[in-house]
Amino acid sequence: MQRRNLERTYRLFTMIGYLLLGLSGITGSEQMVQPAFAASATVATMHPTTQHSATATPEDIVSQQIATPPEKAGGVKVSIANFTFTPAEVRIAPGETVTWTNDDGAPHGLEYQDGAKGTDLLLPGASFSRQFDQPGTYDYNCSVHPYMTGRVVVRAQ
Repeated sequence: MQRRNLERTYRLFTMIGYLLLGLSGITGSEQMVQPAFAASATVATMHPTTQHSATATPEDIVSQQIATPPEKAGGVKVSIANFTFTPAEVRIAPGETVTWTNDDGAPHGLEYQDGAKGTDLLLPGASFSRQFDQPGTYDYNCSVHPYMTGRVVVRAQ
């Protein structure tokens, strides 16, 4: 009886190990795919807590993408992938909509600094949209991972 329980436990841990290995492979392959934004520009800057030196590591570099939406219906799209919002900043006109899509393997959420209702959980593949009517700067972060931040700038017309 005890041997049978040990065999079951061993099989269970083996299955969990294979599942974790598979998930890490999926996450690794997602990191190779970057969304393309036709009107985006990438700006690389040093992380604010890092001393500027010639020996900066990849972790010291912060990549920010700023996009201006195309002049068409449907608004602008923000991808959530690799635990970042891409682009990190979008510029839109009043009345336009921003749609966030979770292209990551982990759940994420949206929390707005202006107090507007966001979403607690966006499972992989899910989307959330918000229309911005008033000019201003709207900062937001992931409600699950607060270090993930982004910004919507609604320009006055």
